[in-house]
Amino acid sequence: MYHYNDLHSKFHNWPRLVSFLNEHRTEETLVFDLGDHADRTHPATEVTRGQVNVRLLNRVQPTAVTIGNNEGITFPHDWLAHLYDDAAFPVLLANVYHADGTRPDWATETLIVERDGLRIGLFGVTAPYEELYPELGWAIEAPHVATKRALETLRDCDVVITLSHLGFYADERLAEAFPEIDVILGAHTHHVLDDGVDTNGVLIAQAGKYGQYVGEVQLTLDGNRIVEKRACLHDLTERGTDEDTVTTLQEEYSQAERLLDVTIADTPGYPSDWFGPSAIGELLAGGLADWCDAEVSVIPAGVLLEGLRPGHVTLNMLHRICPHPINPCLLTLDGATLIRFLNDVQEEAFTTMHVRGLGFRGTVLGAPVVHGLELRHGRYYVHGQEVELDETYRVATVDMFTFGPLLPYLADQTKRYFMPELLRDVLRETIVTRHKVVRKG
Repeated sequence: MYHYNDLHSKFHNWPRLVSFLNEHRTEETLVFDLGDHADRTHPATEVTRGQVNVRLLNRVQPTAVTIGNNEGITFPHDWLAHLYDDAAFPVLLANVYHADGTRPDWATETLIVERDGLRIGLFGVTAPYEELYPELGWAIEAPHVATKRALETLRDCDVVITLSHLGFYADERLAEAFPEIDVILGAHTHHVLDDGVDTNGVLIAQAGKYGQYVGEVQLTLDGNRIVEKRACLHDLTERGTDEDTVTTLQEEYSQAERLLDVTIADTPGYPSDWFGPSAIGELLAGGLADWCDAEVSVIPAGVLLEGLRPGHVTLNMLHRICPHPINPCLLTLDGATLIRFLNDVQEEAFTTMHVRGLGFRGTVLGAPVVHGLELRHGRYYVHGQEVELDETYRVATVDMFTFGPLLPYLADQTKRYFMPELLRDVLRETIVTRHKVVRKG
């Protein structure tokens, strides 16, 4: 079986991956995509609502796929509900449902395929973002609960394979809890597992990110009994490309550029600076405060990759400037926590941090851009009133600050995520509101 994961719409390696599969797969081969194939960072994914990704997958004809958090919690409900309308492959997902508890018609919990007289049972699980899925109208189930149910359905299979977008450490916990699983094909944490990892007799395999590798797993059987499990990675860096795929991608790129070449406003220009005064950062911070009805807003300047020159502003420009699948978030903080937050995001180690993941698609976080608050003689003031330690304040910020790794104490604060709107939606609406609209589209 061959597997890959976390392409994130980084299509530069896709023609190499297709070339590899075309050369190596046979009718007996299993091929799996483990989620996060689609990422709204790429204009073609954005403008087609992920349909370009499905078209590319249809050409590869995977045995099955599962979804990652980028499909699950960065796509609006309607996008995901119709993402796989034209899919020529099954989507395996055991732990995401409609809000009323019914299973979406675009996904199936389990699948059994036969190869060489073997019954191979498959099921998929994805990372349980419990606070975010309900905001988009989906219900999320604990992966272990879904796994137990799926394994009961697949109990008569000779081989059981999990398609997982849980992350390597969660995969290890799954293997410890369910040794009846034979192979976990993983994703999400972008681990490069050269030979796989054996945990509790379960082989865990993962193949990095962005299509740099294709993973291969071979099972050796004596009758219906597995006697050996082997995993390896194939580095595609030096591999040639499939030219038909190259041509297809060029056509998709051109179409996306045309569809996003829509002028929304004329502006006097907004310069950008990650470590100094940033006019475009101040514009977005002010717009975010209005969007969230907040007293204060705090964003990292690095979420805006560049500024805007004077003149026309197009949708394509905004996508280039603010590509991240990051949502607005409204925090309710007491004054002491607000001051701690403000002090932490100004630390040099924080502002110069190179962040990977959490939806961030920039380079460094940069200095904080703060709206609605000022510092005088070492004391913070909100709209002219000194911040009181035991008072509460409505603070608009970026969702990535609340997920745990960057500022763990924010994860436990009262919060509201604004979904499915992204930061660039806030930027677009702020620009349209403050400047003359040339043409809507």
